[in-house]
Amino acid sequence: MNTVDNKPLKESTGSFRYEEIPTRAGWCIAAVLTAEDIAARLITRQEPVQLTLAAVYLILLAGFVFTGYIKLKHADTGRADAASCRIRTARALEVVILTIFVSLLYHGPFFYFIVLLPVTSVILSMGFRKAVPLIVLGWLSQTLAQHAVSLLAANLIPKWINNNQLVLFMSVTVQYLLFALYSYIIGRIHGEYVRSQEENRMLIDRLGDKYVQLEQAKKEIQSQYDKLSRVNEQLEEANNRLSASIAEFYTLQQISQAISSIFEMNELLKFVNDVIIGVMGVSHSTIALCHGPNNLLKVQVSSISDKKELAVVTDYINTDVLRPAVKDGNSMIDNDVSAERYPFTRGRNIRSLICVPLIAKGSVLGIVLIEHSMPNAFNSDNVRLLEIISQQVGIAIENARLYQQMHDLATLDGLTGTYNRLYFQDHLEAEFRKAQEENYGISLLMFDIDHFKQFNDTYGHLFGDMVLKNIAAYIMKKLRKEDIFARYGGEEFVILMPHTSLNQVMEKAEDIRSGVESLVITDRDVSASVTISVGVSSYPETADSQAALLKSADDALYEAKRLGRNRVCVAYEKSGRKA
Repeated sequence: MNTVDNKPLKESTGSFRYEEIPTRAGWCIAAVLTAEDIAARLITRQEPVQLTLAAVYLILLAGFVFTGYIKLKHADTGRADAASCRIRTARALEVVILTIFVSLLYHGPFFYFIVLLPVTSVILSMGFRKAVPLIVLGWLSQTLAQHAVSLLAANLIPKWINNNQLVLFMSVTVQYLLFALYSYIIGRIHGEYVRSQEENRMLIDRLGDKYVQLEQAKKEIQSQYDKLSRVNEQLEEANNRLSASIAEFYTLQQISQAISSIFEMNELLKFVNDVIIGVMGVSHSTIALCHGPNNLLKVQVSSISDKKELAVVTDYINTDVLRPAVKDGNSMIDNDVSAERYPFTRGRNIRSLICVPLIAKGSVLGIVLIEHSMPNAFNSDNVRLLEIISQQVGIAIENARLYQQMHDLATLDGLTGTYNRLYFQDHLEAEFRKAQEENYGISLLMFDIDHFKQFNDTYGHLFGDMVLKNIAAYIMKKLRKEDIFARYGGEEFVILMPHTSLNQVMEKAEDIRSGVESLVITDRDVSASVTISVGVSSYPETADSQAALLKSADDALYEAKRLGRNRVCVAYEKSGRKA
């Protein structure tokens, strides 16, 4: 181990990085001094150059260059242990060669400083303490070489030097002491520099460690950020799925509520169509149901408000391109719609559509058709959602139909298709109360078929049933939508006519009576005609209560029968006079 000002230094090939410049400078200086010596001898002594001396110079110079080359060569190798030994040996040889060389110079005492070149490189590389042996070696070899030259070759040096050996020894010693002082100062400066470099290196190492830690922290933060980004993407995807699920749930909830609360078919389909438009965000939605033995589509509800455009849809809804949805129950999606392929879109700039069948109990009931004016507006999720909605709509349609059937069974007469007595009683009560509250007239027409028992005995009950059905069908065609036509019992019927005065109901009753009289009812070989007797009453002219209205009409009916049948009789006024 070496030290620089009491601080240890590790000796390695890296310690010799200052060798090259002093070594090469030493070669140049040695060459210059050789030239100076030859010139000095020629000028001062005016004598030719001695070949022996020149040969010695050349040998010394060659040895100096060779040792420097060896030193530089081993300083560049990576083997610190072997290189250090060779470099130290080469350095020592350099000092010895230089001291001998300087001792032979004519002005040698003036050039002792040349020994500082290898010493300086050692100081710069390894500090002052490593240079002390070289200084001592230089002083010793310088003294011996100078003395040897003065004894063996006195003619090579000036006489004043040769005659003052003690002075020369003292001079050499003083110069080397000055060399040592100079080297100590340079060593201290170099030591401070080395410590500064070491501190800087340690600072750089610490900064490097901090940088590595920062890089690791950055990578960790980036990793955490990436994880958070992935988690955020997953959460966003889950949120989108949840939003879609909530939308689906809300839609199905609305439709389920409609199924449980809306039983009128058109009202139900209109509600569902509005829900589909809101949920799917489409330009148009149309629901068409199958009718007839060929399952032809008929538009039931549509968001298309333009009558001409709706007419085009109605005319072309049974196009072949939609038949797979009706025939096989397959959904279809097209994000590049053309009017040539889909003629029902003509004039409406439709670019995307989905068609989903309405299915209940394995049967196709119709289709839901949604359209958008933008291309590529739909995807498989939209198809799936619409299929779910359509399943619920199919159930709703089936429920509405079942409800209608049950309603018909509960409110209609099974033979004639008119309302039954129970339904009539309920509506009479509600309608009479409304007429009183809103102060409008309401009339009642009651009739039965003349001699119907005798007719049944003559032609049979089956033909009698046919008579009832034909008369009911004829009268239904002559009534308004708000009129209530019901079978009151057997061959007796009633007609409740809101917003109708006594004079108006009398005219209507006569029209019905004459129309029935003109009917000819035929069944195979049997043909017959019947007549009816009619009694009419009206609120407020002939009755002031619901019961009075019924009784007064019934009384008028019996009056018509008593007077010979096939006629219309009017109830008495509330005062007791005939109206």
